[in-house]
Amino acid sequence: MHKPIKYAEKALTYAAGAAWFVFDQLNRIRRNPGFVPKWSDKPLLKSWEKAKPPLGWPRETDSLCPRCVPEIRQQILDGKTPLEVLYTDKPGEIKARIVERDGRILMVKECPIHGRFEDVMAVDTAFYRHIEQVFPAGTSARTTIPRCTSTDRAPSRTGAARC
Repeated sequence: MHKPIKYAEKALTYAAGAAWFVFDQLNRIRRNPGFVPKWSDKPLLKSWEKAKPPLGWPRETDSLCPRCVPEIRQQILDGKTPLEVLYTDKPGEIKARIVERDGRILMVKECPIHGRFEDVMAVDTAFYRHIEQVFPAGTSARTTIPRCTSTDRAPSRTGAARC
């Protein structure tokens, strides 16, 4: 009884793969331009137009200073800095380097105002390499563990810690 279902599932899998291949090939014949949202003057990029980030390490990336961002946020909330600074400038943005050290993947960044910061991105280099291969775009956002401060560890209304 189990073998016929197994063969039927296998046949459906092959049929779905073939249908996707045909659909993908037909979509390549006449590509439509991307959708232009009201808030943008340019169309959204299609998947084939997007550039993939370079993977592996060491590599350079953009990051945020963990001290500049709260400071600029507080200045905006206090009314000392206009909100438009977020549109025109890049407050708190700094260059970072992703490196391997002592079997861990680290993001090393240096703010000209607040100094050097090192964030642990992964404790297992082989696993991180595998994750980058499986999810090549936006890997860091998926695997970075947020750093908690003492105020982040305070319980929420439900009694669970926020971090």
